[in-house]
Amino acid sequence: MKKSMRFSLPVITGLLIAFFLNSYLTDSPREQYEKFLLKQMQEVEQETAKMADFPKPGQPEMAAIQDYFMTLDPAEGRVPLDRLKTAWKQTRELQHSSYLKSSTIPLEWNIVPSNMGGRTRCITIDPNIPGGNKVWTGSVTGGLWYNDDITNQLSAWIPVDDFWSSLSISCIEFDPLNPLIMYVGTGEAFTATTIYRESSGLGVGIFKSTDGGQTWNLLPSTEDFKYVTDMVVKDENGNAVVYAGVVSGVYKGENHNSLPSDGLYRSFNGGQTWLQVLPDIPGTDEPYAPADIEVASNGRMFIGTKRNIDDEGGATILYSDSGLIGSWTIFDDYVAIIQSDPDYYVPGRVMLAAAPSDPNVVYALFGAGYVSSSNGFTYSRGRHIARTEDGGTIWSYRPIPSGGYYFWATLAWHALGVEVDPNNPDHVYIGGLDTYKSTNGGSNWNQVSDWRGMYYGGGDDYVHADIHDIDFKPGSSDELLISTDGGVFYTNEATNYEPAFQEKNMGFGSLQFYTCDIYPVAGINKLVGGLQDNGTEYYTGSPLTIFDMIGGGDGAYCWIDDNEPQIMIISVYYNQYTLFMNENWYESMSDWSGGIFINPSDYDFNENAVYANACSFGGSQANHILRISGIPYNINGNFINLNTGTDVWFSHVKYSPHSQAGTATIFVGTLSGSFFKAENVQSFSPQVTEITGSSFPEANISCVAIGGSEDTLLVTFSNYGVSSVWQTYDGGQSWEEKETNLPDMPVRWALYHPYSSKYAMLATETGIWTTDNLDQPNTTWASDVSGLANVRVDMLQMRMADNTVVAATHGRGLAYVTWDISTSVSEEAELAGFSVYPNPSTGAFRVSFDTKTTDDLHMMVFNTSGQKVFDNNIPAGTLETHIDLSFLSAGEYILKIDTDKIFKTQKILIRK
Repeated sequence: MKKSMRFSLPVITGLLIAFFLNSYLTDSPREQYEKFLLKQMQEVEQETAKMADFPKPGQPEMAAIQDYFMTLDPAEGRVPLDRLKTAWKQTRELQHSSYLKSSTIPLEWNIVPSNMGGRTRCITIDPNIPGGNKVWTGSVTGGLWYNDDITNQLSAWIPVDDFWSSLSISCIEFDPLNPLIMYVGTGEAFTATTIYRESSGLGVGIFKSTDGGQTWNLLPSTEDFKYVTDMVVKDENGNAVVYAGVVSGVYKGENHNSLPSDGLYRSFNGGQTWLQVLPDIPGTDEPYAPADIEVASNGRMFIGTKRNIDDEGGATILYSDSGLIGSWTIFDDYVAIIQSDPDYYVPGRVMLAAAPSDPNVVYALFGAGYVSSSNGFTYSRGRHIARTEDGGTIWSYRPIPSGGYYFWATLAWHALGVEVDPNNPDHVYIGGLDTYKSTNGGSNWNQVSDWRGMYYGGGDDYVHADIHDIDFKPGSSDELLISTDGGVFYTNEATNYEPAFQEKNMGFGSLQFYTCDIYPVAGINKLVGGLQDNGTEYYTGSPLTIFDMIGGGDGAYCWIDDNEPQIMIISVYYNQYTLFMNENWYESMSDWSGGIFINPSDYDFNENAVYANACSFGGSQANHILRISGIPYNINGNFINLNTGTDVWFSHVKYSPHSQAGTATIFVGTLSGSFFKAENVQSFSPQVTEITGSSFPEANISCVAIGGSEDTLLVTFSNYGVSSVWQTYDGGQSWEEKETNLPDMPVRWALYHPYSSKYAMLATETGIWTTDNLDQPNTTWASDVSGLANVRVDMLQMRMADNTVVAATHGRGLAYVTWDISTSVSEEAELAGFSVYPNPSTGAFRVSFDTKTTDDLHMMVFNTSGQKVFDNNIPAGTLETHIDLSFLSAGEYILKIDTDKIFKTQKILIRK
């Protein structure tokens, strides 16, 4: 059988050694690393075209590849997720310590309300509540949630714990003998395969509750279970025996092996100890990897398998009455059937459903795939359906659905589910891309949902794309729940030929945002953000729904113009932009292609231009940026060569708000750690200066924050194993490492506080971190996530008018906070006092200082909306200066003078 490609540690290490041996005499370490990256980048260049065969809302598989490059440890060529677990522990220790920032008001984040859900792997009805209306569900990056009444449209979801060491939930199970006992498995296994898309979350084992979900503890015996696919608790002669499907997987380019092996683990003592009970895959010494566990009403247990990380053991069903070692019957007829198929010859995973009303009836869905000759990835679809009527001895063929809008299960390795009516063994629901129903035992299928409704206002047949779990309410043939890439859906008409579905995502804030921006006028909390799988959402005050979706696909960078807020620009992957005017679609700004998936870019609000990376995954258009100018009425695009001499893409593009009128300055960082300042980029011949720190790591520059002038810069890196935070006060002539007490984890974004560059905020893999002493040698960072969670945060944006910060989290939606700080008396004394006269005036003022200034000062004037309307520098030695603001309209303004570290403000009035 052909093997699919993985970026395993030995392969990557070999590539690194080969590159180093061939070039160590001539290439710098950074150039060697660029060659290594370029080699891997070229292997994924063709993925965009391949995705045309797999219709769905977005392309998170390409985001996973991009994130792999952003976070791998350059020294090891892998993403060491074991360090993320350590980072979580360090974060929790700091959160429980007595450390308090002396002069900063602790942040209290506000979650943007959302009635949309993100990718949701599992759903379970709580047996403790009469009527069966309380429901639990698991998000792949947003944690465990519950809803007290799923039938009530106004009943909201509630998150269980914001600070678990993994928010990647895969399965939920209750003890039938004591329903107050619950088990929750972690790790998204079905995307952790040898395919172009990797898991959104590595697991940490199994959590257990003994009080109905009020309190939880991680079972120490399960900490080496990297991915838990499914769980059941069986009543075996009055004893509650727990079974857990455990597998290994690929995450961020590295194999993560569950220990001691894959398999079905059995515990007779509530998870204290475990015994692996499945047989080995023929010809190997590895047990089968379970994809699904089903228990028939007579107690017989069925296991559907998946391919392990060696591509073995898929398309197999095992069953046993006792669950003990040596008791398993193996049905692997479909392995040979699939392998003989000329087109779909790779055995995939098996999903099962037992009929509650007939212990002999079980349905099986089989995925099958092929290995791409162009890139080595394995693509898998739902190719076979079978049914047994004798408890598993004989399985009969059933046709797969046909005649739908698209192929019924385009991503069978990722989205595949099946469930049987509790009262009728011939009534069965299956799901892949969409949902299908049969009333005659699978002989015929009727499509009952259409994911495209997310773009057309929903409707009775709208269920989001990619079906993961289907669950009937116990005893009911009418009430059915479905978990998807877009949250939870429900119907109480499951027996109807065309059931009406309801979206049940009230308060289910599990959306995965990449980007965000905020409306510039104080007090108006309108937000825009780009999402994985769910397009671009525009928040105007009401909870987010599909009606707030203003763009499709995977939403990428987006901006609301700081000076002209009627202008809004959104984008999707690979440099495709759309212009909105006054919150209405205006025009598509052409497709300039190129770049990478969520392509680094920024917006020049003074000259109304976008500056974006133009270099592709494969290295074409290296050193180039795309400049889109003439917004909004004379739009044109040009590719500008910055001549930086790099072979990899620009990983961050930052427009300088201190750019002089009529010119534009941007800062660009690269995937390999080079850093440049480019001036006059509005021309075809910009002046580019390299300001890479001599101690900068060869790693991905994720962000640059700019302080009160272009001399003060904070640069962050998103790779493991490197110093992640660096600062300069002299425009890059010298740099100081500022990671200090931060855990070893990706840092994805940074902000300075506009009042003082002593204060900074970071977006990291474990949430928000802040400091109030960035000017000190021993800077201390603190986790600042009250009201939020220890969740990955991808971007931060700030509204200058009122210091409101918005955060784009990857699993808990959007959040915002007012970032208040206090400035001590000693700090204020460093800036000489000043007075403004006359005040009020008609616009002409004099600014007089108590003593001659000893440092260069920066003077700015803002209107009440926070927009900067005047900008000037005051040289050292100044005792008095004159400013003419007569061009401004009458009103109230704020004059701000600072030294880049310390500031003072004064209210001024203009009267006409």
